[in-house]
Amino acid sequence: MGRIRDGIERYFNRVWYDDRQPGLGWRALSGLYGLAAREGTDEDGQGPPGPVIVVGNITVGGGGKTPVVAALATALVDDGWRVAIISRGYGGQSPSQPLRVQAGDNPHVCGDEPLLLARSTGCPVWVCRKRKLAMQAAFDAGAEVVMSDDGLQHTALPRSFEICVIDESRGFGNGRLLPAGPLRQPLERLERVDLVLRKRTGPSSERTDLPGMAFVIEPGKVYRLGDHQPVDLESRQPFDAVCGIANPDSFFATLTLLGLRFRRHAFPDHHAFRASELAGLDGPLVVTEKDAVKLEGLVGLPETLVLPIGARLPAAVLEAVKRHVGEFQKP
Repeated sequence: MGRIRDGIERYFNRVWYDDRQPGLGWRALSGLYGLAAREGTDEDGQGPPGPVIVVGNITVGGGGKTPVVAALATALVDDGWRVAIISRGYGGQSPSQPLRVQAGDNPHVCGDEPLLLARSTGCPVWVCRKRKLAMQAAFDAGAEVVMSDDGLQHTALPRSFEICVIDESRGFGNGRLLPAGPLRQPLERLERVDLVLRKRTGPSSERTDLPGMAFVIEPGKVYRLGDHQPVDLESRQPFDAVCGIANPDSFFATLTLLGLRFRRHAFPDHHAFRASELAGLDGPLVVTEKDAVKLEGLVGLPETLVLPIGARLPAAVLEAVKRHVGEFQKP
């Protein structure tokens, strides 16, 4: 099943991002998707009981949402706000009732990104198939601010502030709606969000064809999976770089910018790793934190090292979000 999914993902990435013309059938389906994706409204028409900040994107796959959520949540906590994070829990079992994520939870139950956020921020994290129920649980438990990891298209979730994140290296691909292109919504959707951010991996020339403010993804200190002991990555090269994220090239680009030598092993986003897939690699393995939470329960792996990343946001972004939270008034 994993190979089939991997093949499908590779096929669509070639069509969406490699200037390949999608077939007539895919373009026809995009038209139908556009009709189905027309925005609805919140089911009861009421605003949220407190600030609800949605960080999402209008393209399929990751664009840096989770690091942005972590950075904003940490900044608001540092200012004294009680912050909770909500998520659908993709990659887990997507419970129908709100589930509070604990640091020792199984990522196959709660999802890899919610578990990573719970560990990295220390904030309460709630997952539920219906994000509105997760939001209500968060406020009922004492949150003053709720951050939603993804959810721009989840119109049943009331929100007070929207942030759209764009992967600067990929942009909008061929600019078409699903399935002929990577867009979940038309580009006009950007006109209705409060902030547009562009994820940049390392220093690069600014793209003038994309809207919004650029932010940088920065690597943290490498540590060994299991005991969290710091490791000098330069002394361990060449190594096997393994990742199961939406845009594996962003991970490989970070390693390249660090001047490291490595062998690439890309898996589908949210991949459920098996020890047998990795046990034959020479190692050591270097993985993302998102993948690390799924690997820590496996046995028989080569030595595995974890490279954390973080989002360095412009001061103007932090100020805009903090101002909104401080001035929030329920309609």
